[in-house]
Parts: sequence; C-alpha cells; structure tokens
Amino acid sequence: MIHQRRFQLLTVVVLVVSGSSGCFTLDPNVSLNTTGSTVFQTASFSGSWATQVAANISLTPNATTTRGITHLDIITSSGNTFDTTALDSGESTATVLLPANGTVTIVAVNTINGTTVESRNATVTGDPLV
Repeated sequence: MIHQRRFQLLTVVVLVVSGSSGCFTLDPNVSLNTTGSTVFQTASFSGSWATQVAANISLTPNATTTRGITHLDIITSSGNTFDTTALDSGESTATVLLPANGTVTIVAVNTINGTTVESRNATVTGDPLV
C-alpha cells in the first residue's frame, strides 16, 4: 500500500514537471528598449507566478492624458493577446503580466479613436526551474 501511494505521488510530480517544462522561471528579468519612446520610460520585475511574470511599466507623464492611452495590450510572438491592462487618465505606471520567458510586444492603445499609439518589444529572461 505504501509503495502504491509513493508511485501515485511520483506520477503526479512527473506529470506536473513535464507539463510545465521550462515554464517556471527563477530570477526573471524584464528588458524594454525605451530609446526614443514617447510613451514608455522603464520596465521592472514585480513578481512571478508559475508561467507569468508581473512587470511594472512606467509611462511618460503625458501618455494617458495628451497621448490618450487607455490600455496596454501584451501580444505574444504567435500574435495572441496574453494580457490587457486598462489605464485611467493621469496614470503613469501600470502592472502587466508577461509570459515567463520570451519576447512579447507591448502595445499602447488609444481606444477612443481606435489607434495604436506606440508598440515596443519586451523580453523576459530568467533561469528555468524545470
């Protein structure tokens, strides 16, 4: 009976590890090229949860006012929307969720007039746990 229980526990562990292989990241880092940006100032690591990394994005002072940005979309390399974060007028920081490893495009959108104000690539790196 004890051996059967250990086998079941080992099976569960193997399934979890193999199903999430390469998805858990230690010491994640977020890099965002903001050179010449009229919207983005900085990006920094905030925290991580399994397959996601939270990043704090600092925006220029007029991003949500004069530039009219109402949300940030996170687009994966396959073109899928990974996260969308709404912004209020006057906000200068936002926390967005990014995939644990890889490159995404952060798109600053003005939904009032339906335009993309600016987009920048962000890369998340770190040490894979499994």
